[in-house]
Amino acid sequence: MSRREGDFGESDEAERGGVDVDLADPVRALVVDDDPETADVVGRHLRQGLAVDVTVAAEETGRAGLARLEADRFDAMVADYRMSRIDGLELLDRVRKLRPRLPFILFTGRGDEDLASRAISAGVTDYVPKTPGTEAYELLARRLASAVARRRAEHEVSDLNSINRTIRKTTQRAVEADGRSGIERAVCRSLADSDRYLFAWLGRIDGDRVVPAAQAGAEAGYLDDITVRTDGSPAGCGPAGRAARTGEPQATTNIREDPNFEPWRTAAVERGYASAASVPLEFDDTRYGLLNVYAEQADAFDDRELDVLEELGTTVAHAIHRATLTDRLEDQYETLFEESPVMATTTRDENGEPVVDSCNRLFIERLGYDRAEVVGRPLADFYTADSVVKLLEQAGYDRARSGEFAEERRTLVADDGERVETLLRAVPREDETGDVVGTLALYVDISERERLQQENERLDEFTSVVSHDLRNPLTVIKGRAELASKTHDDDEDIDAIVEAAGRMQELVDDLLDLARHGRSVETTEPVELSSLAADCWELVDTDAATLDPRADLVVAADEPRLRQLLENLFRNAVEHGSTSSRPEADDTGSENASEPSVANAPEDAVEHGSTSPPSQARENTGSENASEPSVANATEDAVEHGSTSSRPEADDAPEHGPPAGGSPDGLTVTVGGLDDAEGFYVEDDGTGVPPSARGDVFEPGHSTDRDNTGFGLSIVEGVAESHGWTVELTEGTEGGARFEFRGVDAELP
Repeated sequence: MSRREGDFGESDEAERGGVDVDLADPVRALVVDDDPETADVVGRHLRQGLAVDVTVAAEETGRAGLARLEADRFDAMVADYRMSRIDGLELLDRVRKLRPRLPFILFTGRGDEDLASRAISAGVTDYVPKTPGTEAYELLARRLASAVARRRAEHEVSDLNSINRTIRKTTQRAVEADGRSGIERAVCRSLADSDRYLFAWLGRIDGDRVVPAAQAGAEAGYLDDITVRTDGSPAGCGPAGRAARTGEPQATTNIREDPNFEPWRTAAVERGYASAASVPLEFDDTRYGLLNVYAEQADAFDDRELDVLEELGTTVAHAIHRATLTDRLEDQYETLFEESPVMATTTRDENGEPVVDSCNRLFIERLGYDRAEVVGRPLADFYTADSVVKLLEQAGYDRARSGEFAEERRTLVADDGERVETLLRAVPREDETGDVVGTLALYVDISERERLQQENERLDEFTSVVSHDLRNPLTVIKGRAELASKTHDDDEDIDAIVEAAGRMQELVDDLLDLARHGRSVETTEPVELSSLAADCWELVDTDAATLDPRADLVVAADEPRLRQLLENLFRNAVEHGSTSSRPEADDTGSENASEPSVANAPEDAVEHGSTSPPSQARENTGSENASEPSVANATEDAVEHGSTSSRPEADDAPEHGPPAGGSPDGLTVTVGGLDDAEGFYVEDDGTGVPPSARGDVFEPGHSTDRDNTGFGLSIVEGVAESHGWTVELTEGTEGGARFEFRGVDAELP
């Protein structure tokens, strides 16, 4: 008989004992032979020939062997051929139906080629003839060890492939899911749907508890019956609690026997769970929870499977991390969209035309619609007819969808019919796959800008009229009147004309200043405040007053406009910082000129604009009957002044009464920096302005003195606002008027 045994995978060298098969785990073998002594000998040789623990179970009939196989787990089966009722080949056929891949070795005393051929055809793993002596038993041991090793290797590969398939499918579902909750549910469903696990749940760590976030599989209320903690209490000693504390995968290989699983054993066994594992979900040093899986077999989670599950945990954590960032960005986008300072809509494409998909708060508030009235309607419903033509017929919408940056004017129609002029900026909007589905449109309301532009145009027209149509004739009138006064020295009518023309000229100059300098400053330059203040002081008729320049600051300003501000404030202080009013000419020449009155003294510092005309005092300088300074309206004379027009000559000085400290010679004007270095101040030590009058002094035209234009301090405020500064009138350190300017870009030189 030829050596057909070699066909079963053993080499001659192996048969001679030259090859050792390494089996790391114990072996359980089932021997079926109607000769009990044979089964006992086989068991002894298997124990002797294998380097691991061997457990041998023996049965004398095929029926008994099948029953034993159904009730217990074995790594291999050895059977004789000649047995009562069921021979070895029939037993093989039944075993293959029950355990298709179980190693089955036919160990028989009948050795011939026909039997060997039939055994091979039936799917036997190996065929070993019984021969006298021990060699056959030693060969059987080697053949069995080799078969078990091959089966275990095949099982390991198959098991690994099964794990990898499960992990790949789970990873794919995690990637495709939307949002964190969607990822958590998808992962649990994928694991529970596999043939490896009965149940899966994902928990988030909340304090010292693990709170279920998603679950799938044979749960049947399991999570309702248990509590899982992360501390060292009994409820924290299971796989999840240990994984939370250690940050590493943990497993319970046998739920029935592991004392650490005691708090949950009854509920788990009732649902068929035999083993469990928990894996931390960590990515980028952030833990997003724990993944927990349960299997119906004990010892289901070896180190290899835990390693694979750990990789899955990292993948799931990465997906959750990405989803969390995406959700955060979407929340930020929705907030920015909703609270945008411009009107905004998103549109979707329907038959080539835009339909409003969403709109922000400002859109519905500005146009006066309810949100439900806007969403779902064609965008064209909110456009004027001309704008609809631009949107559709002139392909404005198509250009925006194609990515061509669109910035065009559109006129929207409010619910009450108001036309709202806007500047449209639109970009394409894409879905998750990158396909363009509509647009994001932003509408900048330029209605107010249009109105201001029209007002500016009218203001320009006004200044042109004032500059050319009024100032030129006034110049002629004043010039002719002055010529006439030279030939008619005592003609009061001509003097009155000169005075009125001068006042009108001052008024025109102030109006032009207000019109031209109320606009924002576009460019600035560093200006040394003390130096500029000294220059301005030289250009103002300051009488005997003194400038105290303490402002050692460099400010960013438009130098000509800052100069105008300082000159107006200096005139205001010098002309109206005294306690006396201006003298009135006594037409009678009587010595009974009015004496100083204190009836209205506090009003002398409220509003002062242009100075008194020169003629008012010119005739009184040498007359004994000139009226004495009257204090009847003293405070009225200090409210508003600031025109850049000409001021009184030196002989006009007597009309200004003494400052708070006494004579006019004692008036001091101080320019200094604020303590917080955020601006500067200009103050005098004159009479000041009562608190009740300070709110009105910056109003254009406000004056309690009929000789003042009332625009001086309006010009001061306008210059400050054009720089972005604020100005406040307060009481000075010596009781006078103090003007504080804040928001100034200032620094020490």
